[in-house]
Amino acid sequence: MLSEEQEIEIEVPPDETEGLVDVDGNDTTVDPLESGFLWYKPSRTVTEQRNTGGHKWTISGHDMQVLTSTVPPGDEFMTETGSFMYMHPQMTSEVELTLCGGKGGCAEGWSRICGGESCAKVMLRNPGSEEGYVGMTPNFPAKIIPVEFGVTVSPNSSLIAQGGSIMSQLGDVTVGCSLDCGFATCCCAGMGLCRQKITGGNSGVAFMAAGGTILQRDLQANETITVDGGSVVMFEDSVQLGIIPSGRLGMCCCGGEGCFNTTLSGPGKVWLQSMNFLKFQNAVRQTVMEDRQGADGDDGGGGDDYGGDGGGDFGGDAGDA
Repeated sequence: MLSEEQEIEIEVPPDETEGLVDVDGNDTTVDPLESGFLWYKPSRTVTEQRNTGGHKWTISGHDMQVLTSTVPPGDEFMTETGSFMYMHPQMTSEVELTLCGGKGGCAEGWSRICGGESCAKVMLRNPGSEEGYVGMTPNFPAKIIPVEFGVTVSPNSSLIAQGGSIMSQLGDVTVGCSLDCGFATCCCAGMGLCRQKITGGNSGVAFMAAGGTILQRDLQANETITVDGGSVVMFEDSVQLGIIPSGRLGMCCCGGEGCFNTTLSGPGKVWLQSMNFLKFQNAVRQTVMEDRQGADGDDGGGGDDYGGDGGGDFGGDAGDA
């Protein structure tokens, strides 16, 4: 037994992630092959609290994350449709239809639609005298990538992103579209003719949604990487988009990657995801179809628990996906 006068020293193990994550949230140690791709780790809730234009915000969770932000009295928080989770009881929610005028005019609405977003913006306003709060989450299983203009990327610069990638925004951020007039890249690079373009000023933050594991690479001038077009989340507008044949006839027909792969040439930052929304949809659809076929076999084809007669909610949703 230890006397009361004896002191017990307990050695607290150090935080294994302390000092290993850079300002962009990338793990600077997990690259044993020196490939240049850094693993993006979600910001920790307490130590990574940020302040943008009076809004204090944090990102919680390791996957399928939640963005929480304060809203000062008389201010508002803008988010995309389907991302709302919770808010302070004094907060109000309104929809701004950009096609019907709005602050940016009808042109903003068409630009948003061409870039893969809805023409409707959800405005969460705080009309009270106390500080409010809101909680947002992506509308599919995803991580949240905060892109701070002036910190993560250069101020007054632009990002080219997959349509529907942006979830919410704070400060000086504009969501529009960029036309890819190159016949080869607009047809075969995986980004399409109308690409989402996100522009921000010194105080802007764009909260992007991406699925699976997130990797980031800072390309040097004239440095080129070959990637799967569906894995691209976004890249700086200084990066050049291109294509390259995926291989010979056998590879093009049977390799599962199509006829072309996408190339990205620096300088500029690139973000990649391991599970894009389309891949996630296909995986869920395949699982549901297999379950439905198995259920049909078990009950002799008389319907199943997932809406085999076309009237079930699960089956209907899977069909819509």
